[in-house]
Order: sequence, then structure tokens, then C-alpha cells
Amino acid sequence: MAQSTPRVWLITGSSSGFGRAMVEEVLRNGEIAVATLRKPSVLDDLADQYPRTHLLVVPLDVTNEAQVKSAFVKAKDVFGRVDVVYNNAGQVLLQEAEGTSMDRARALMDINYWGAVTVSLEAVRFFREENPKGAGGLLMQVSSLCAMKGVPKIAFYSSTKAALDLFTEVLAQEVLPAWNIKVHDPNSDR
Repeated sequence: MAQSTPRVWLITGSSSGFGRAMVEEVLRNGEIAVATLRKPSVLDDLADQYPRTHLLVVPLDVTNEAQVKSAFVKAKDVFGRVDVVYNNAGQVLLQEAEGTSMDRARALMDINYWGAVTVSLEAVRFFREENPKGAGGLLMQVSSLCAMKGVPKIAFYSSTKAALDLFTEVLAQEVLPAWNIKVHDPNSDR
């Protein structure tokens, strides 16, 4: 993963799970992490270990479009570019479909689908318009096998990921080759 010029990674959902693991992997490999999460203090241990030249921790709720845009601005202000967006923020809701309130199901869709879409669209715009001309970038979407086969008690979670996979598939087709932007569709082998 390490290159002569370290890549700048913007990682959503950095507080735990895949997001936290990716931040740690990026840092271990000498690259630069812009770790975004709702409660930045969760990463105080990493912030104490790594200098600001390698780790920038930014508050981000992906359901807030202004915060999404602000996270990209902060990354550019500090590092001049973003090379990779690891779009990971999300939640799981473990409950039977019939017992789930519509308000909770909608909130899950706001985070897992609309939040990821907001980050994706800003990433593509940023890669095309803010990064150095021709640099492009890589958008990596984190999904779930549950997007391809429903599993009891996670109907709404599965639905958010299935919708995100289809959005990502279409977005990957719409990005012009001249932009040098790669969109990783996690289930492109289906």
C-alpha cells in the first residue's frame, strides 16, 4: 500500500469496525488518514500516537450534507488533496421487519443510503474539481453480503445496502474516463 508519495485517505465511520481498522492500516503503511466520525474523542488514542501530518480527525455525521462538504474542505486545507475515499459509515438494526417503526427504518436509510450517497457525490465532485487536474481518485464503497440475499431480522439494513450497491453500480458507469476516477462497486461480480 505504501507509495513514494503517501496517499490521502478520507475514511467515514472511523470509530469502530472496518472504519477503525482501515484508519489503523493506512497509518501503519505510512499513508495519511483523514478519519471522520461523529465523536472524534473516540480516536484520542490514535491522535496521541500519530502526528497531524499523518492523521487528521474530523467530526462528521454523514446525514449532514454541510458536514460532509466541510470534511473534504478540511482535508484539502491540510493535505491539498484526497486520493481515496473509504465510504464506510453505517449502522445495523437487528429487529424483525414488522416490529420496526417506520421512523427507525427511515433513520437507517438516512445513514446507510442517503449518507453514503452524499459522501459519494461529494467525493466524485472533489476528485474532479478540487484535486490537482487529472489526479482523479478512488471511491471505495463498503457494503454487505446482505445486500444480495436477505437475512431475517435485518430486512431494513439489507435494503439500505442493496440500494447503495445499485447506486454505486450506476455511478461507476456515469463517471467519465477522462476524470480518472475509479468507483469500486463491491458487488460488481454479481
